[in-house]
Amino acid sequence: MNKLIISEKTIPLRKIPEEELNTTILTFLMPRISRLLSLTDKTSAERLEIALPAIKEHCLGMGLEEIQKMFELYVDGKLYLEPIPNYFDRILLGKIVRSYRSYKLKLKPVKIIKPMTDNEKHKLEDKILNRVSSFFKINRYIHENDFYVYDILEKRGLISLSIEEESIKNDAITILKNEYSVKKAKSKDEFKYIKSILKSLEIGNNAKIKIKSKQLASEEYFRSLK
Repeated sequence: MNKLIISEKTIPLRKIPEEELNTTILTFLMPRISRLLSLTDKTSAERLEIALPAIKEHCLGMGLEEIQKMFELYVDGKLYLEPIPNYFDRILLGKIVRSYRSYKLKLKPVKIIKPMTDNEKHKLEDKILNRVSSFFKINRYIHENDFYVYDILEKRGLISLSIEEESIKNDAITILKNEYSVKKAKSKDEFKYIKSILKSLEIGNNAKIKIKSKQLASEEYFRSLK
């Protein structure tokens, strides 16, 4: 067997050639796991031999050292799984691997996100306003995904047009109806979805109306600027 693979126990299994991997599992992992689990009877040993090839499916991203450490944690009762003395099979292997992955996730440090200061928020909003304004000057409309620019304008007292005004809401509903009326459904589910949207627009009860209203009101604001 390649001495590099034996000495470098951190190499992921997926990087070990298939033939060498099979030999490694049987000659390197099997004796160590057998001792860790105190497998003394013939049945347990046979189950181990049958189950170990499944390691190629469950542990391709792990190295030999990590796999051994995983079983040590299982035996020491540090995983979220009660260790069973003198027992091993393929089902248990799957449980050990899943429990080990959960254990690793718990060990990951929680990244604390520092909240933005008011000054940082203001600068970010300035960038958004400048970007949307530049886009509007060229295209004469605001992209639907930028509808939230209305909230920035409203917060700063720059916009007087309310999205609750009937004229804005009615325009938003008309535009949405036109958009969804010409949509061609590619499946039965999509057809039902479009039909439900049009029905909700008829009674004026759809979240899209508010989004479209914000978009239209923001366009009106930028249109009024010289």
